[in-house]
Amino acid sequence: MDATSPVDRNKLRREMRTRRRAVSVADQRRAAESIARILDQQRWLRPGRRVAAYLSHGHEADLAETLELVRRRHCRLFLPVVTQVRRGRMEFLSFDATTPLRCGAFGIREPDPHHANRIQVRELDLILVPLVAVDPHGTRLGNGAGFYDRRLRHLRGDRRWRRPRLIGIAYEFQRVEHLPAQPWDVPLDAVITERRCYPSLRP
Repeated sequence: MDATSPVDRNKLRREMRTRRRAVSVADQRRAAESIARILDQQRWLRPGRRVAAYLSHGHEADLAETLELVRRRHCRLFLPVVTQVRRGRMEFLSFDATTPLRCGAFGIREPDPHHANRIQVRELDLILVPLVAVDPHGTRLGNGAGFYDRRLRHLRGDRRWRRPRLIGIAYEFQRVEHLPAQPWDVPLDAVITERRCYPSLRP
């Protein structure tokens, strides 16, 4: 596959989404438990750490178990909120058991901005990032809207500013051999699947 063309990238998105939809409820649950356990083994969730995650949508790998883990480890939790669809802008807002949720852009649940506090991305310690496909170098294929790449653009290049750490969350089958990086891509530091944690290989 020549993944450099938009047509092929869209084809890969369709294929991966089809495979995600085929994952049974039981396998989704087992994967969610395994992802949380593997994340916990990395010892990134220290008390007081500021962690951004997501509420799964469109058959993404589920983080329900991980969200509970983050709370048990006494970390502060944040979720993405799309603030401007046409300009591709996204922020991270605080989230706990009492935070009201609303149906935001694309039907995704998100904290109500009237009842949650915004955090600067540079103040986050860890971001758990959804994806459609990813390669060993941490090159990520997202849904195509570019919200994460725009919001995390300060992390492009040599990564002298090391925070936040970016961890992709995926099923094992979403790992592919190669994804040509685009100029706007922000590479992940690691990927966690239901099998293990894969640190990204630097070129």
